[in-house]
Amino acid sequence: MFTAQNTWKEIEDAKVRTAVVPIGSTEQHGTHLPLTTDTLIAEKFAQVVAEKLGAYLTPSIPIGQSAMWLEFPGSLSFSAETMQAVITDIVDSLVKTGFDTILFVSIHGANEVVYRGFPESLQPKYPGVKILTVGYPAWVRPNWAAIWKQAVKEAGLPEMIHADEAESSLILALHPELVGPNPTDCPLPANQYPPGKTMRQVYPSGTMGYGSRASKEKGERLWAAVLRLAMDDLQKQYQDLFKPAADRSL
Repeated sequence: MFTAQNTWKEIEDAKVRTAVVPIGSTEQHGTHLPLTTDTLIAEKFAQVVAEKLGAYLTPSIPIGQSAMWLEFPGSLSFSAETMQAVITDIVDSLVKTGFDTILFVSIHGANEVVYRGFPESLQPKYPGVKILTVGYPAWVRPNWAAIWKQAVKEAGLPEMIHADEAESSLILALHPELVGPNPTDCPLPANQYPPGKTMRQVYPSGTMGYGSRASKEKGERLWAAVLRLAMDDLQKQYQDLFKPAADRSL
């Protein structure tokens, strides 16, 4: 795996032609998780993928589509147009510098520009270039939603929503030093998104569930299950990508 801490010469000499781009968000995650929660998870998963492929792991895009949380200080949001422009420029930069396979990785459900096919729509502009997106929102990629659902089940957790038991456990496993000691729970109402109310009115602490029930052990079980299931799915979907570079036919 190569990163931005390598030199251009090291990347060129190694003939690296695959790039992995993590896209996260900067948005509130309750009173105990960092604003960068979604970015941290995307970075960890992208790192695993890049290591498996011997790819270039680019710096992450730490801002996504987070308009629903802008009542909470520190939250930042890109418009759909800005997201498209950023992705377009990244693809253009990577193609011009010799990359012919680009994977975008995101686990932030509101990043609809990423999930609804925009990166792939750029392929016609670059003949011979393969652009892929991996992620899990149920409304776009049912197989990835099933992966997370199965992983949560294996870890003995309820569903993963936002700053709840599952997501808090995951950050405890990945970055325990960033988890605060005082989670404030917000039980889920029957209608998680009641009309006419803002997210802060419904979830005043920002947590959608019970972050107080999280543990590092639960997070480790969840992460192990996610990696196993997700990497297996990736290799089944993109068998050509996981061949030795000399054997790939794009």
